[in-house]
Amino acid sequence: MGSTYELYQKVTAQPFGRQIFSAAYMYMVPYFRSVRPKVVEMAPHHAVVQIRKRRAVQNHIGTLHAIAIANGLEAAMGLLAEATVAKGSRWIPRGIQLDYLVKVPGDVRCNAETSPQDWDKEAPFQVDVRVFAHLRDGTEVVRGIIPIWVTTKK
Repeated sequence: MGSTYELYQKVTAQPFGRQIFSAAYMYMVPYFRSVRPKVVEMAPHHAVVQIRKRRAVQNHIGTLHAIAIANGLEAAMGLLAEATVAKGSRWIPRGIQLDYLVKVPGDVRCNAETSPQDWDKEAPFQVDVRVFAHLRDGTEVVRGIIPIWVTTKK
């Protein structure tokens, strides 16, 4: 259990905890401020963030920009990795492989998933984090893999 996950558990137990944690996550990882991910869930092997459609993340045709969704998926992957990585280990993304399935007219939920078997290895190793985004009605709009490299901290 990483320190980010411990912070998540403490903060979200309080009133307005998810909003506070989401703001703290954007502060810890400033790159994600552009998409303002709302942390919905953080747990070992599973994380969810929500990205609201707003002008700053729209493309020229008025839909949610593909890279904004990619940023949301990466934010979810990071939460999953922080909640799952063993103490004494660290992780870093190695790339991103996404399929954009349909135009995205509204808010999306960005999900990241792994299984315990994906992490049952001795460092260094790669974990392929499965990611997908969907609309409120359940329509899947993006799916893919974000491979991460897990090593021992020195």
